[in-house]
Amino acid sequence: LYTGEGMTQDKCIIILSERSSGSSALQNYLVKFAGTRHANTRRHFDYETLYWTKAASILGLPQIKMVDSRVPFAPEEARHDLLVLLAENVPDFQPPADDYEWIMQGWRQLCRRYAPLFVEKSPHHLCEWSALDLIFQAQEKLEDVDFLIIGLVRNPIDTIYSHFERWKSIPALVEKQWLVSYQNLLRFRDLLPEKTTIMRYEDMVSQPKVMEPILGFCGISANEAGPTFFHARSVQKWKKDRWFGFALSQECRELAIYYGYQEEELQSQRKFWAPVYHRLMHTAYQLARKVHPLKVDQNPT
Repeated sequence: LYTGEGMTQDKCIIILSERSSGSSALQNYLVKFAGTRHANTRRHFDYETLYWTKAASILGLPQIKMVDSRVPFAPEEARHDLLVLLAENVPDFQPPADDYEWIMQGWRQLCRRYAPLFVEKSPHHLCEWSALDLIFQAQEKLEDVDFLIIGLVRNPIDTIYSHFERWKSIPALVEKQWLVSYQNLLRFRDLLPEKTTIMRYEDMVSQPKVMEPILGFCGISANEAGPTFFHARSVQKWKKDRWFGFALSQECRELAIYYGYQEEELQSQRKFWAPVYHRLMHTAYQLARKVHPLKVDQNPT
């Protein structure tokens, strides 16, 4: 990916993943050690702009309803949010009248503002094919911006458990979303193989060498990047929760095995009462948020 000839173009890295898959940790690592920069944002946590899902809303493109999320946004809200984002980050940019054009040129301006390497992470794009398609169109249209797409995969049962632990999201619904997201990632990789790298969360936290293609795109070596600060404390955490009681479907296990997971990493014992327990916990969490919103973990966007 890196030719050694220096950065002649503005560059951007887009991290695509499901929620609770390590994208914040990866973004923080790249900012700290690899010289990347993210946008200043006030609307969402972790410097997320949700740029491409909001662009899809503005353009009236189809999107699915994400689990425990406000995505997809209403078109006018999405338009307002992106225009405010651009006004705050690139105040000299004058958006063209055409929505598609200002969306594409707005991304170019963000890449220029945060040159030499702009990083955007979003767990809200991978399950929305229309957002991915816009990213594909942007890399074709913006010839002066070099793109790297990182598909970050985490063991589905770890991902599902993290959703349940943090937001009491119903595991069966999160599993369906994980399937859509990581089927989309393979489809996107086939469209853009030379600019897409797929990395497993478990390898990221335990095998520094998997970072080499990404660091190469940033123009630095693994030695220059310094020590990793990732940890593996969240791996297989669900095994300690005897109440979780969720088991993956055969379809989900097969896709996870395709991504390199072993059958024994995906095995858990299904409890017959678990679906009722999951729904009760989700309902209780939602009620708690309404009564004491500041005392409950923030709901994902």
